[in-house]
Amino acid sequence: MSFPLTPAETGSFPWSSYDLVLTVLATLGSTARSEALAAWLESATGGRSWLAVPVILVGSYLLARLVQWWSRRRLAGSEERATTSFGRAVFEEIHAPLAATIALFGVYLSLVVIDLVVLDLVESSAVLVGVVSTALVVLWARASVRIGGRWIEYVNETGVEYEFAPIFKNLWTIAIVVGAGLLVVSIWELELTPFLASAGILGIVLGFAAQDAIGNLIGGVALYFDNTYKIGDVIRIDDEMRGTVTDVGIRSTTVLTEDNLLVTVPNAVLNSTQVVNESAPQRHMRLRIPITAAYGTDYHEVEELVIEVARECPLVRDSPAPKLLFSEFGDSALVFELRLYINHPLVEKRAVDQINRGVYDAFDEAGITIPFPQRELSFLDDGTEHRFDDRLSAADPASTADGTPPTADGTSPADDRTPSAVDSSDAPDAPRDDSG
Repeated sequence: MSFPLTPAETGSFPWSSYDLVLTVLATLGSTARSEALAAWLESATGGRSWLAVPVILVGSYLLARLVQWWSRRRLAGSEERATTSFGRAVFEEIHAPLAATIALFGVYLSLVVIDLVVLDLVESSAVLVGVVSTALVVLWARASVRIGGRWIEYVNETGVEYEFAPIFKNLWTIAIVVGAGLLVVSIWELELTPFLASAGILGIVLGFAAQDAIGNLIGGVALYFDNTYKIGDVIRIDDEMRGTVTDVGIRSTTVLTEDNLLVTVPNAVLNSTQVVNESAPQRHMRLRIPITAAYGTDYHEVEELVIEVARECPLVRDSPAPKLLFSEFGDSALVFELRLYINHPLVEKRAVDQINRGVYDAFDEAGITIPFPQRELSFLDDGTEHRFDDRLSAADPASTADGTPPTADGTSPADDRTPSAVDSSDAPDAPRDDSG
């Protein structure tokens, strides 16, 4: 590619921004052309080649702002015409990285001019290319991750259930990060052979250090393919915690409990424990409420009253209709079981509360007794007279009549004393020997 070196050869202003861009691009990797470009800039600017640097910087900044303004104006209409949510996400996030790319390209051109003309360090151009290229890779990788996140938001706003959306966000992020890392390695032409030589030992070390993180990642993927739950489902974990799934991440799952608390559960734990999805296969669930009535009660009347209360409850579904089953003959009552369906698992306690209140009021008005457990104690009369010493009990229930603690068989220690163990104070006085 040939380019003019003097103003006389151009016939116009010699260093327009378009010609300068083409010239700089043509000089990359060629020392002879770099020297020619330096001579051309020197002659075009009258010995003041440094003036090209602020012109390039200001021009790239203005061009970036113009492109950003134009893209926002033009792509705003394109968002409404976009037929897919992914297209809307791309149009929403492409403005900033596009303008930043133009600005970085201007910085790169200014650095090339400084390198060739001012500092005369052609060898550093490769480093400049690597730095700018790395910045561009990081910029567009971040934009790609944001596009994936914005697309997930648009999908959730449509109201259509896409079960793959949460796991897609995780896999999308992982793929973008891995791809960006490989591009950076390729840009800098890093030699990976020394690292591959010790990859075995390094893999073992990283495996032990990150086994929890890897386990959570694999657990999240397994939960997705098993279709265990999705965002919005009500789950119960080992009968200890119950709540609504609000987020499914790479490492963990976030659950909002009935006490309005956010609990973060590692995916590895969810993958290795029993998880009950109360929202699957359908969100309405059946309740079993025990009801008792006294013996002698007309069970037909009980059924009519209970079914009427269930039908009047606003939380109970009309279809399937509630039913009352005569469960068993209890120890002190007739035991029934009311089976009904509610619209959502989280209204279970409120539904049980309204049913219990309604049944209690209905039984009270109908005169039906709700029994409670009773026990009768009977004593056999074998002719033996048993007396209880009130004085002994009032003094010390744990003591005997003489005030000493009872023995293991309930008798007083004084009763077991032999004559040889009698206190000397109770024995008659012995004769004294005064003989000396």
